[in-house]
Amino acid sequence: MLQLRKPEIVPINDHVWLLDDNHEAACYVVAGRERAMVIDTSIGLCSIREAAEFLTGLPLICVNTHGHGDHMGGNWAFEKAYMNLADLPLAEESMNIPEVQEGIKQFGVSYPPFEHIEDGHVFDLGGLEIEALYLPGHTPGEIVLLDRQDRILFSGDGILEHLWLQLPESLPVETQIESMKRLLPLRDCFDTILHGHCRQPAGIELFDTLLAALEDLAAGNTADDIDYVWYGNVSKAHPYQPNDRRIVYK
Repeated sequence: MLQLRKPEIVPINDHVWLLDDNHEAACYVVAGRERAMVIDTSIGLCSIREAAEFLTGLPLICVNTHGHGDHMGGNWAFEKAYMNLADLPLAEESMNIPEVQEGIKQFGVSYPPFEHIEDGHVFDLGGLEIEALYLPGHTPGEIVLLDRQDRILFSGDGILEHLWLQLPESLPVETQIESMKRLLPLRDCFDTILHGHCRQPAGIELFDTLLAALEDLAAGNTADDIDYVWYGNVSKAHPYQPNDRRIVYK
C-alpha cells in the first residue's frame, strides 16, 4: 500500500521555500500578500499542498514548469494547475501510468484540469509578481518563472546542472540555445536559480556555464563526450565544468 510522505522544507527567504521530496524532485512555495504560488508538485507520493498550507494560509495557485510526472504528480491535491499545454500529452501519459492509477484509486483522488499559460503571463500574488517565460528544450512546453523582486529564476528542468535533452520529447540542442538566448535580456534580473532537482540555490554562473557548454556542443566539440546510461538506454553526455556537470543529448 502506498504511503504519503512529507517533504523537507528549506527556507530560501521569509516568503520563499524549497520543498525537497526525498531528493527526487524540488518544489517551491512563493508567498505574496494575497496569494501564494506552488511551483511543481513532485511525483505524487507527497502532499505538497499540505506542506504549502503549513507554510502559509493564503489561497494557493499551482503552476507546473512542464508535464513530466515528477513535476506534476501531486497535482491531485489542487483544483486546477497552470501549465503550457504543449506538454499536455506528457502530463496525460504520466497520469495514466499504472502505479499512478493505483494511487488515485487508493486515495480516492483525481487530477484537476490544466489551464494554459501564455508566454509572458504575469501572476500577481499581491506585492509580488511572477512572470512565466517559455523555454522549450527539455520538453516542448517547458517554462521558467521569474521573480524580479527576489531576483530568483525558478527553472524547472530547463536550466540545471544535468540537462536532459535525450528524451523522445526533447527538442534539439539548437532550440535549447535559442530558448536561453531569449532570456539574455533578463539576465540582470536574477542572480539565484532554483531548479526542479536542487537541494540548495544555484548562482547565475549556472546559466552562463550551461549556455557556453551548449554552444560548445553545437559546435561539434564532442571528443571528450561520454556514454550516459538512463533507464536501460544509452545516450551521449557532454561534460562541462565546474563540478562534473552533463548535457545529455540524442
